[in-house]
Amino acid sequence: MNGGAESGDLVFVGDVHLGQDDPWLPSFLEFLDRLGRTSRRIVFMGDLFDLWIGRPELEQPHQTAVVARLAELRRRGVVVRYLEGNRDFHIGRCYAGSAFDDATDQGILEEFGGRRVVAIHGDLANRRDRRYRRWRRVSRSGPAWLLFNLLPRRRRLRLACGLERRLRRSNAEYKGAFPEAEVRAYAATLLGSRDDALVLGHFHVERDLAPAPTGARGRVLVLPEWKASRRHLRIDPAGDMAFVDSPR
Repeated sequence: MNGGAESGDLVFVGDVHLGQDDPWLPSFLEFLDRLGRTSRRIVFMGDLFDLWIGRPELEQPHQTAVVARLAELRRRGVVVRYLEGNRDFHIGRCYAGSAFDDATDQGILEEFGGRRVVAIHGDLANRRDRRYRRWRRVSRSGPAWLLFNLLPRRRRLRLACGLERRLRRSNAEYKGAFPEAEVRAYAATLLGSRDDALVLGHFHVERDLAPAPTGARGRVLVLPEWKASRRHLRIDPAGDMAFVDSPR
């Protein structure tokens, strides 16, 4: 575990999906400033931007603004962690140690306030979504990343913009309803005998569920999309867990 500020809460922030020229950018930057005054540790659950590729030469102005604010939080003693989502590509290689203390797509464990909390983005929770699983495996492979980085910068930017448009339109069948049964079963495979909760992003809805089968230990806490809800998950030093409204 990394050290952090001496007081404050553990906070989980769901998908934000900031885009270029996003009118929500100032509000989000202000939200980060407020979090820095009340939080000891912050976990971003992925998909902070509509698309984020971990190459500094591809960084866009709205991303630069957020990255600078996250680095400032770390300088103030707040631990900032990132779970890569389905819109994120190789973020840890580029931003771990600057904007984030660490960044991974493998899930993280937080122990805070007497709680053990497992967090993962959640894009693999729905096992029926085979098309996405194939795309994820190919798009994150070593050969695909190597080929992408061999292209000229302008070509990579055009490809990235096209990818962002396709991601917005893709797999409507699996975006129309929350797959509760699949999520509860997925949680049961990840929650250990000592874990108190599994935190997920990805689905853009707020849920507090029990894992399946009924009687399994722990809670399944699904975070809503930040822009639409202005909500996040907060765990205080006493271990109380609750979804709360984000400061305005």
